[in-house]
Amino acid sequence: MIVTLTGTGTSHGIPVIGCDCPVCRSEDAHDKRNRCSAYIHTDNTAIVIDTGPEFRIQALEFKIKHLDAVLITHSHADHLNGLDDLRIFSHTASSDKKKATKNALNIYANNPTINDIYNRFDYIYKNTQQGGGKPLLNLKKAEDYSKEKPVLVTCHQEDLEASPDKLSRNSRQKELLCFPVPMKHGTLDVVGWNIREKGAAPEKSLSYLTDCSFIPEESITLVKGCEHLVIDGLRESPHSTHFSFAQALECAAKIQARHVWLTHICHNNSHEQIKKWISEHKGQYPSLKETPVSPAYDGLTFTI
Repeated sequence: MIVTLTGTGTSHGIPVIGCDCPVCRSEDAHDKRNRCSAYIHTDNTAIVIDTGPEFRIQALEFKIKHLDAVLITHSHADHLNGLDDLRIFSHTASSDKKKATKNALNIYANNPTINDIYNRFDYIYKNTQQGGGKPLLNLKKAEDYSKEKPVLVTCHQEDLEASPDKLSRNSRQKELLCFPVPMKHGTLDVVGWNIREKGAAPEKSLSYLTDCSFIPEESITLVKGCEHLVIDGLRESPHSTHFSFAQALECAAKIQARHVWLTHICHNNSHEQIKKWISEHKGQYPSLKETPVSPAYDGLTFTI
């Protein structure tokens, strides 16, 4: 399973429009951040987490050619507003857009997010002229899934049939298991996601926990001991709806992942400044002593 963080910035992105701060003027590529998202695939079974405003740009840059499912954390604009660009990955002709169909792309999100999608992208679910087409999406409630009953993502059958060689067809049949991790983003109910290959041990998983200010103990238990943890770490100073660096490390110390990456980073600190902050403060958390902890960056790729 290959994970690429296609965006690691906060809602403004970096550089911020109209800002002349040192980070926004930085020439370090690590300080150029699109809005948060991730691309996970094993051979050609593929998912993304969140579709922010730069989704099209990210899909082109990281050569995302097909998707089998989309996981959404919540409905804030920086995580959802690229949803229309999913039309390229799904069939667009349907007489009833609310009717589930095997040809549609499955979107997994919690109930408040699903309601927001129906409201904010209502044109998808109305009988209107097609024009350039509409995404055909099956909206599925994250609340219906759990660690014991995860989402099972398989490669679209038509992609398997189109594969020119048997070896490629067999490799594409690898499946992904995903389950939601309930969290709080201020007062908003959001979900993180845990993903692993079917057949892999739970500890060989990715836990993607962005946009959170509180993670209940029950959720920490769900993902404890995962291989890679990508966790909200907005800035050094406290924030009402996001983890600070210190809060992210405190939570990471409880989860005890083998690798920790801070994401959803704002322009208060450069990549190098965050690395320095981590090196100076990680010692306060004994369980992280042997754990690599780093700021994430756009294009970061690792294999689980």
